[in-house]
Amino acid sequence: MKFDASKDGLLTLFKPYQVALLEHLWGLNSQARTGLTSSQAYTFLWQTSDRELRKSRASVIFSLNDMVDDGILEYEEESGKGGYHRVYYPKMNREEFAKHVKKTITDKLNEVFP
Repeated sequence: MKFDASKDGLLTLFKPYQVALLEHLWGLNSQARTGLTSSQAYTFLWQTSDRELRKSRASVIFSLNDMVDDGILEYEEESGKGGYHRVYYPKMNREEFAKHVKKTITDKLNEVFP
């Protein structure tokens, strides 16, 4: 996550393709817990009509793993063809994410400017 005050909405924190992935994951999980592999995430982005969202598979994987490191997503490893692969799930819903971001930014600002 990187804060850019010149942008709007989730684009303040993420690149457009990352926003699309988060929105897609939240949508998938609105009724039941549903995971997404990096391959499925890559395919989702390439099936959109917006060319700006089409990124390399490596970019998608790095992005998903960065969101895990930031505490936004979590994953489970599942065995599959060729070994184990990660299945990504949202760690929090949209509302919980909003609270998380507010707290993170506020805490950091209080640390920098006591």
